[in-house]
Amino acid sequence: MNMSNKRISLFEPIIQSLIIFSCVYVGYTFTLTYDIIPKSIIRLPEVHVSTNDLWKLSIIFTTVFLLFLIPKQLISGRGVFFKPKRFASEYLVYLCAYTTASMYVFLATTINYDPQLIAAIGLFSTIIYFLFFIIWYAKKETEKSKFGGLYLVPFEVIKSLVSVKGVLVLIYFIFPLLLGKAFTSDRDIANLITQVRIWFNPIGNTAWGLNTLYPGIEFSQPILVKQAPGDSENLYVLERDGKIIKLQYPNSEKKELILDASSLLGEVEAENGALGFDFHPEFNQRNSINSHFVYLYYTEKRGEEQVNKISRFDLSSNDINSRLETEIPLLSLNRNAEGFHNGGSVEFGPDGYLYIGLGEGVHPKGITSYSEVLRSGVIRIDVDLTNTDTSFLPEGSFDHGNRQDYLIPKDNPFVGNPDVMDEFWALGLRNPFRFTFDPKTTEIWLGDVGSAVWEEVNIIEKGKHYQFPFIEGRHPTGKEKPENLPAPEQGPIYAYEHSAYDRAVIGGVVYRGDKFPELYGKYIFADNYSAKIFLLDNSDKENIDVKLIAQGSQYAQRGISSVIQLENGDVLITLLGAASTPTGEILSLISSDDVTDSGSSDANDEDNHSQSEYLEYDKEITRQLYVVNCSRCHGSEGRGDGPDSDALGAELPDFTSHEFQSSRTDSDIYSVIEKGGAPLQMSPMMPPWGGFLKDAEIDHLTTYTRELGKIEATDQH
Repeated sequence: MNMSNKRISLFEPIIQSLIIFSCVYVGYTFTLTYDIIPKSIIRLPEVHVSTNDLWKLSIIFTTVFLLFLIPKQLISGRGVFFKPKRFASEYLVYLCAYTTASMYVFLATTINYDPQLIAAIGLFSTIIYFLFFIIWYAKKETEKSKFGGLYLVPFEVIKSLVSVKGVLVLIYFIFPLLLGKAFTSDRDIANLITQVRIWFNPIGNTAWGLNTLYPGIEFSQPILVKQAPGDSENLYVLERDGKIIKLQYPNSEKKELILDASSLLGEVEAENGALGFDFHPEFNQRNSINSHFVYLYYTEKRGEEQVNKISRFDLSSNDINSRLETEIPLLSLNRNAEGFHNGGSVEFGPDGYLYIGLGEGVHPKGITSYSEVLRSGVIRIDVDLTNTDTSFLPEGSFDHGNRQDYLIPKDNPFVGNPDVMDEFWALGLRNPFRFTFDPKTTEIWLGDVGSAVWEEVNIIEKGKHYQFPFIEGRHPTGKEKPENLPAPEQGPIYAYEHSAYDRAVIGGVVYRGDKFPELYGKYIFADNYSAKIFLLDNSDKENIDVKLIAQGSQYAQRGISSVIQLENGDVLITLLGAASTPTGEILSLISSDDVTDSGSSDANDEDNHSQSEYLEYDKEITRQLYVVNCSRCHGSEGRGDGPDSDALGAELPDFTSHEFQSSRTDSDIYSVIEKGGAPLQMSPMMPPWGGFLKDAEIDHLTTYTRELGKIEATDQH
């Protein structure tokens, strides 16, 4: 048959593409409940694919199929559903298109690769493909013989597959399976595939960079940096162990310790320690009684007893010990000893009142009502006891802690509501670690650290409920919403899903400086785990634009802990660093044209993150590393009962059990820590720590995991 006799039909490839498009959605719906590949055959990881990624998958598969089917139509003409032989030939093209689309998703996109979903797309599209042929073929044949040639379909398909061309197609078809197996078993191949993914999805150059301030000064986990009112020549840095340090800005050769509250904190692990601080608005005003007051939020943990405190200190004395003795605890909040989800921001608002962010973990076990405890929201108090016209003393008993030396503003939204304590300003937050006020609009911009899937940026409005725990991001969590919420609901302005790297939002600032006009009015925030810094533009409320602009050099819970703006327009970032050694940094956001080789913090800085550095095993240091990075999910003793374990949707192993210890080699444990769960056919909720932690640290965590197995053995004797 010559080309002039071939009739072209775009209708056929369109129908075939619609089959593929619909099968992506059918497969997605099916695999939410059922497995295509039984776990008894091969245990594949449970992978979360977002609806946004589902749309991308549909476009990718449909586009790739059209790219294959249209040339086939031009070469062979129409008739794919007319004859078994032509259908068999077309099915080879289908296999090539399916394999190419799968390979593209695996190698060239940031979409979570779910083997069950990819298999479901292949299975359902094949079934519908064959059914469509049967229906079409039957329609075209006479009533007498319409099913007479159907037996030829499997014969022609098998005949095509055993041909030279068919064998090549089958080799191509199984190549992704072999590649996936190699990815999970060979570190060199896994690294190569990772590099391919990075090449296809680069983090592009931006107009911004980071410079390290005070390169000659060591910081031990700086958790927040601030300027005091009326003092533009100095910075004040809060370290996690309870020390507040003063340095000249922008250059300083030494640190001055102005407050040392380390003796008040007890054990500093998990998310405990000094969390936030602020100066009274009248700090440095000579004629004010508040001119030397600083307010500190910290946790006190001693054994199984833990109390979260917001205290005032007077810095007027020249003696560092005398300053510590001036502590007046405004709030002492009893809680359980897990040490997670404390919140952390302490900020004076433009109205002169003190606002405090409290996490959902701040409560004694079993006591969670807003009428009984202060937790899971933002509170607003008046620390000036003279404002009796606008504020009043707290009324009623407080059975789960102590409160003193402050008033409650009369215009707080829940005053008089028996279901909510008078101090509350907003409810329904999980872990409001950082928030700031927009200097122009006075809006509160808050980063709410999520659990297993979502991170949120919220604009906090008076008297609103921000939907935790029944909604995170904009998605129900499965937890029942109370019938009568004490406040109207409000969702986040922006939310992003967890990846292996972006997992803990750090609220930042709405930029209102003159130094960087292109940033004016935009929100600068960060992620603690990935140390990425983002720019959010909400000028178009319907289309929030978020861009990555810079990245720090330390990751996981060594990453970014605060983002602030100074009076002169500079933007500063604290990089927490390791708990065992003083590797914290104070960074300055600058134009990339001003980045210097000697003073910049870069994501690929080998000096800061050397993989070749050898470290001797130290059990206590490794325990701290485990507590900070692992215990939220795996539990402090490794029993799989961490505070986030229920939200993961995966069964966590018990490291203390004989079953776990006897069924894993050291190499197995090391591989899971290094590569994460997904490449090893386990839960993708286990992130890859290779690249975040040094090789020696992963090795030490492997040893520590082994030592956790001795707990059960000890308990049995």
